[in-house]
Amino acid sequence: MTWTRTGNLCEPLYLWLSSDGTCNRAPAATDRTLLQIASGDTTTMSGTLSLRASEALAATGQTCESQTTEKSFRLCASTNRFVGDIIGTTCQDSVSSIGTPTIDLVYDPEPPPVPPAPAVTGLDSALSATVTVPTGATLMAVEVLSLVAGEDGGTGTGEPLVSKEQTAANTTFRLDGLENGVEYAVRAIAIDAAGNRSQPSEVTRGTPIASEGFYGGYVGAGGAETGGCTAAGGGITGCAVLASLGIWLSSRRKRS
Repeated sequence: MTWTRTGNLCEPLYLWLSSDGTCNRAPAATDRTLLQIASGDTTTMSGTLSLRASEALAATGQTCESQTTEKSFRLCASTNRFVGDIIGTTCQDSVSSIGTPTIDLVYDPEPPPVPPAPAVTGLDSALSATVTVPTGATLMAVEVLSLVAGEDGGTGTGEPLVSKEQTAANTTFRLDGLENGVEYAVRAIAIDAAGNRSQPSEVTRGTPIASEGFYGGYVGAGGAETGGCTAAGGGITGCAVLASLGIWLSSRRKRS
């Protein structure tokens, strides 16, 4: 992030991450000091800072692996102001926060809850999966896995064949590139704003089904192609009869 300051300093200026959310003090041993600017420094007026949760956690004696719950750090800028808050020679005794706006760095190691198994429908060379979004998820992922024979004689799952991510607002997935007539396993995974992924859901099985369209389904059900107009009585085709009736009715209306 980028920062700027104006005016002279009465005492050193500290840019730091507060482990308890308070900024009206100097940084302590459990805080992460990012930058210290001496009171006589009139050239360092802007710069950039790198905010790393791992370094902030280290100051508290934790690591990304050992910190298993959410932890927040507040970005602070604090110093002793001049008396009267104007340029002078006398400094206030207390340290004040001078950083705006308020910025919090949140370390979130907790994954969202495991979602329920998706609802799956077979399509032509594809599957449609509808997911339920658990609390805290901003993205949802759906994976299609092959079914393989298990060592105990049952059926297990292989490696993911198709994987797709969508925003949590879009709960229906179309998963293409599958083989019709083959059964697959489908599972859902929830992802939060920090990128934490939940454990996979239970699987739902689904099978892509070939679609022949309306005519193919009609023929497959025992229908037959008629080939256009059929023969009508008297040797005149049905179309000709309709045409003749149309002229006859028209002429009748004219005479009336």
